[in-house]
Amino acid sequence: MLSTAALTWHPLESLDARFRTNLAALETRDAQLAGRLRALAVSRPFFIAAVGDNVFLGRAGATGIEVIADPVPPPAARALGSVSGPLAVAGLGYGWLWDVLAKIPCRVDVLPMHRPPIYFLVGDVEQLWAVLHVLDWRAMLAERRHPIFAGPDAIDQFRQSLIADPTLPEPRGLIRIDSTLPAQDLNPFMEFVRGARDERLADLYQRLHAVYAPPAGSDWPQRFRSGRLRVLGITSRYTTFLQHSMRDWLDAFGRMGHDVRLLIEGHDHQMLGAFGYAAGVLDFKPDLILVIDHYRSALGKLPESVPCVMWVQDRLPNIYCPAAGAAQGPRDYCIGFSRHHLSSRYGYPAERFLSCTVGVNEHRFEQTPLSPSDQARFGCDVSYVSHASTPADQVLRDHLAKFNSPELSRLFDHMYQRLEAWYAAGGIALSDVALRELLDQSMASTGIMLTEEKLAESVIFFNHSVQNAIFRHQTLLWLADMGLNLHLWGKGWEKHPKLRRFARGVADNTTDLSKIYCASRINIQVTPHGSVHQRLLDGLAAGGFFLLRWHPGDAVGLIYRELLDWCAVRNVRSDVELYASADERVRQIIARINECETSTPQNRQMSVFDVMNGHADMNFLGTADSVWPEYDRVAFNTRDELEAKVRHFLSAEQERRELSDSMRQGMLEKFSYASISMRLLNMIADDLGARSQKCVA
Repeated sequence: MLSTAALTWHPLESLDARFRTNLAALETRDAQLAGRLRALAVSRPFFIAAVGDNVFLGRAGATGIEVIADPVPPPAARALGSVSGPLAVAGLGYGWLWDVLAKIPCRVDVLPMHRPPIYFLVGDVEQLWAVLHVLDWRAMLAERRHPIFAGPDAIDQFRQSLIADPTLPEPRGLIRIDSTLPAQDLNPFMEFVRGARDERLADLYQRLHAVYAPPAGSDWPQRFRSGRLRVLGITSRYTTFLQHSMRDWLDAFGRMGHDVRLLIEGHDHQMLGAFGYAAGVLDFKPDLILVIDHYRSALGKLPESVPCVMWVQDRLPNIYCPAAGAAQGPRDYCIGFSRHHLSSRYGYPAERFLSCTVGVNEHRFEQTPLSPSDQARFGCDVSYVSHASTPADQVLRDHLAKFNSPELSRLFDHMYQRLEAWYAAGGIALSDVALRELLDQSMASTGIMLTEEKLAESVIFFNHSVQNAIFRHQTLLWLADMGLNLHLWGKGWEKHPKLRRFARGVADNTTDLSKIYCASRINIQVTPHGSVHQRLLDGLAAGGFFLLRWHPGDAVGLIYRELLDWCAVRNVRSDVELYASADERVRQIIARINECETSTPQNRQMSVFDVMNGHADMNFLGTADSVWPEYDRVAFNTRDELEAKVRHFLSAEQERRELSDSMRQGMLEKFSYASISMRLLNMIADDLGARSQKCVA
């Protein structure tokens, strides 16, 4: 025990102002505990002393003021590291560990916006009372992710809290600081909690299935065709894009006259899980459930009688697998990408799969009048919005720095030089197949060979990172040489060695983008993967005029449509039949397709017939020439074509307006959430009607 002779003690009540501000913060989320602490009359007075940076708490004892031992001093607390999952801390000491855990950053790789809860337990309420006089915990005490359980029954409080709210993640670890609470093994503790939670979930499912027990009546097809539905959208706080997609999707249903509700975690430390999904369905009793990149059975045991729609927006292993296809029940529906692929390979029901792209919320980008200050800030000849500001050579250097491999650097440098030369000579955007051939040639030239796995990774890197930068920046450098009032919006343009003078900062998606699109006389859309991209669709919704860099993938839609018509007339059902029955006209069509896709019959990754069906599954909405009859008028391929069209349209305001209006209308008819949702409801109504007729028969 430290001698008190060298310490100058002060009554802890001298820090009462800090205690009151801490309690005010705690009261915002736990008024009961704040009230207990405010009314507490401690059994013996507390005192505080300091020597340099060291703080000591003491209490009156038989020999005078006795120092309270600190089980985890500041250096030990700081050594803990980051929080990567839910954690329980039993004991308080001087509060240093609590303080560190509440302030260090969370690192949850799979859920980057999730902040796991830290559960704090202390057996001695007087000890908590004392620490609240010392440390400034206003931020921590106001945080719901830091619940505090105080008193001899703190463990029981914690247990009941986890049972009462199953959206609270269970702790993955327990740190024991002192002996103010009984020793507790986490495993049996959580087994009890899980058992109680399972009982609650079973009861919830029983009530939920009782609500949906009666079979759907014959009026359901008509309700989906013209009735007012209750539509529940399920999403998560921990995925920004899907969260916004779901809100936009529900907004479209709401504007169509349906009752909508969003089911999402209330706070960033919660996880809905099966209980949260079931509770949300029971509370709202929807006629239709919407999810993105998940299907019904992945959400627990939701009623099979209510139609459930999964929007396939990403190529994820939980979707692209046989188990997911087998899990599709009679009232499970899909919309989005890969209808042909998912139905042919994984057993998804093709007849209940609506092909579409990611939708556009035209109301979020609807045209608004520009103020004089808006025009002064955003007005320009040409603008471009993108965060892809890092030059291709820097992208390559940053990537190679991860490996510290001279051989890989030599191979990739060779590949990069060939790719640069290709574009300098006027080459078009290359497909994965063409990039693989270039890489094969570079391996042959350098004698450096990669495994098949590494080859596949390298092709993806060159396509989505290196070529992406070359293709975009080449276009912008052409514009930079034209002496225009050019605006570049996005992160990092101010660091670009040749384009920094055009940088205008980061555009706010909510307040700035639509103004940029409208104030710019010309907007540029350039990506090596085709023009039909969210940025273009949003810009057209705002009323902007766009020039598009020509891409071979944007020019094959009409060709494939012509081939599809020919196959339909002759009942051609496979690639083998296609080549066997091809006449001279069809051979020319196939040759044009291979030229656009920089492929040959020998090196194609997918057959012409399968790619044709893929486009048909998408109703040819993935290629700009099929979507917009105006494509040829606004597309450019070379520096000269770009300069000619920029010069022309800068002085052709009426023609710009006519083109932007007509392309906007085509976008609304094909890509708006409202039009997609209407097609979806019609598909469900037709399917329910057909099933109803079979039941009657």
